[in-house]
Amino acid sequence: MSRYLVKDKVAIVTGSSQGIGKAIAIALCAKGAKVVLNSRSLEPLQKTEAELKSMGFEVLAVQGDVSIYEDCERLVNETVSAFGQIDILINNAAISSEGSIQDTSPEVFEKMFRVNLMGVINPTKAALSYIKKTKGSIVFTGSISGFMGLPNYSAYSSSKMALTSLVQALKLELVGTGVHVGLNYVGFTENEEHKTFITAEGNLEAVPVRKQFAKMSREKVANHFVKGIEKRKYKQTLTLLGKILKLVQQYFPAIFERVLILVYKRQQKNNIMPEK
Repeated sequence: MSRYLVKDKVAIVTGSSQGIGKAIAIALCAKGAKVVLNSRSLEPLQKTEAELKSMGFEVLAVQGDVSIYEDCERLVNETVSAFGQIDILINNAAISSEGSIQDTSPEVFEKMFRVNLMGVINPTKAALSYIKKTKGSIVFTGSISGFMGLPNYSAYSSSKMALTSLVQALKLELVGTGVHVGLNYVGFTENEEHKTFITAEGNLEAVPVRKQFAKMSREKVANHFVKGIEKRKYKQTLTLLGKILKLVQQYFPAIFERVLILVYKRQQKNNIMPEK
């Protein structure tokens, strides 16, 4: 199969004012794509837009909440109005949470699924007819937390496992249309100091800055996303740790469960958060 050229393609990246989403936007721009940035928070979104424009990239910022379908329709309409088409959709926006099933409030569970699941369904539905016309790509940011239900991260990991099911269904529904569907299981990635997660009670707390061991830079993660689009890859597991965990979970499930129990006990002591 010939390589899919990103140059001159129009890409929407949700959750792209910072972190992995911003890195993906920059990586796409560096390949010559026109990128539409999206985030709920207007100020950091405008700051990122100005930064990328100063680098000579062609970008457009559209503020909106991906958990609201009308915002996603507006995102798509403004993209088409500005660039005439949509070739690539990166469903990256997501939030993290911590807490056991017993301790986590129903409101936190609802928010996890509203953002992490409806927040990818809404942009996909809104953009799908345009992406079918261009035979483009729809790519999702998954997580190694979606391999199996994780103790103390029940709301987050279950939302990410639901995402896997959604992507599998979408891929089958789009067979024969020429549309590429991709899912990237992101492992431990360097996080920014102001990254937050939601507690079981619904409060925001800062994610501790991760140690260097076993984590991947945001830039490397972004490059894997772009290469996955160019090669039309279906699934990718990023970071060495992520690949090891996937193999152990697949072939040695009992051992994997024991590891999860040990990690759970350690997290209870150290309050360590996973990366999306």
